[in-house]
Amino acid sequence: MPSRTILVHIRNLNHACFWRYDPGGKGYISLNEAQLCREIPMFRSLNERARKQAFRRFLKSSRVIDAGELPENLPGCRPPRDKVSPSQEELRAGALAFLSAGELFENVDAGPGLMADLLGGLWCRELRAAEPAYRPVVAVDSTAPRIEEILTALVRGVVTCKRWRLGKTRVRRKAVLDYRTDGWNLPRHIQDFSRVKVPVKGHKALRIPCSYENTVALIIGANSQQLQEAAPYLRNGAVFLLNCATSKDLTGDRIRSSALNHYDPEILERLQQKRKRISLLLAFWWRYCRPKRAWRIIQAARASFGPQDSRYIAVTLEPKQLRQAIRYQLLLAFLGWLEDGELLTAGEAAAFRAAFRGVYDPEPVPRQPVRHAEDPEVFLETMRALAAESAISGPDEPYRKNDGCLGAWRDISGTRYLVMPEREWARAYRQKVQTDKSVDTSFFQNKDWSKELQKWMSEAGLIKPASSGHRYRYDLFGNGTRDKTYVLAVPEALLAAS
Repeated sequence: MPSRTILVHIRNLNHACFWRYDPGGKGYISLNEAQLCREIPMFRSLNERARKQAFRRFLKSSRVIDAGELPENLPGCRPPRDKVSPSQEELRAGALAFLSAGELFENVDAGPGLMADLLGGLWCRELRAAEPAYRPVVAVDSTAPRIEEILTALVRGVVTCKRWRLGKTRVRRKAVLDYRTDGWNLPRHIQDFSRVKVPVKGHKALRIPCSYENTVALIIGANSQQLQEAAPYLRNGAVFLLNCATSKDLTGDRIRSSALNHYDPEILERLQQKRKRISLLLAFWWRYCRPKRAWRIIQAARASFGPQDSRYIAVTLEPKQLRQAIRYQLLLAFLGWLEDGELLTAGEAAAFRAAFRGVYDPEPVPRQPVRHAEDPEVFLETMRALAAESAISGPDEPYRKNDGCLGAWRDISGTRYLVMPEREWARAYRQKVQTDKSVDTSFFQNKDWSKELQKWMSEAGLIKPASSGHRYRYDLFGNGTRDKTYVLAVPEALLAAS
């Protein structure tokens, strides 16, 4: 081990704190566990306490250069050059333009969901501190160019600044990470979109990727290895994945492309025109974040599931439902913030709350009583539909098996009936009832269901009863086969009733 290994220390950096200077390669290497195993003998086999002691001795034997600290957050919007606070009219215009994104898509769930992820991305670190399972990650697979334009407009409406100067430190971080290769077909990496240049006294400047803390990023066309490489830098921000490979490092909700195909072009144009005012408004929302406020949002989202049953030691909420609850509370908190700042009137805020409630907390639909295939009401409804939709022979017309008619009208004892052969009726009745999804058709599983149904309908007075038993016989074919012809006869008066 060299006696004076040169290490560069950077404070407030999430993914690495020490970087080893390589004089031969004229570059820097992240001091991770693999590097420490090369520098410190038997480092991997030591226990935790021994590893800490060995690491302290390694630092004492090395030359550590303090390169300062990096800010935890970088504002996505640059303040106005004249340093004049924006007017209420400008902020109100940005608020109305941003809230219009809730009606951008014909699918009522897509717009509010993307809005909530944008808001949650600006508070992501504080929200994840209160709920580690929260990840505002959305994946979309679509080759439609308009979807890319829409997602780009949403992301760039939040982040308008790509470069920052912090003393002698330079930061460049893009909001849209397009991994699609150009004509050279060279693969791209996270440092192509995000980089911090830190001056090191007496040595070459340190260039490292910058984390996406409390911000939003759109990733296009990345494979699984590129997502794995970028995941540590994106863990505390909102991420939109467009046509990317699946990755266990960046998992979230997946939106079907059909939910984003139908959109309002006027709202999209408004978002593109008002992007600076939207970004300025959300910069104030980003500054408004406090750990206590993020904790309240998480607690309100958890409380929406009801009290925990005391019989259980621990209860794990379904992740997708929890994300939906957090989205709803984020939108409510944002509307409350706008109303308190007088950027929305009480009536406007109430209208937006009602719209979001319809998406995330709709009124429960009253349960309808279960209807069954053997109910008299279902029987009459089905028979009326069959009488209206099927071909029926007239009173004076002969009935034949192959004439394509379901039955025939016949006058029996001064009353007109719709008379149908038992087998044809049973087949037509079962097929018609099974098309109605609101009817329980388990009754058809009985072996002699048609005989049972005739018995019950005869007792209810809905079909003509037989002199003995419940199966009625009638010479429907007019060939003297009454004793062998079982039919079902429904009075015309019942079929004509509304």
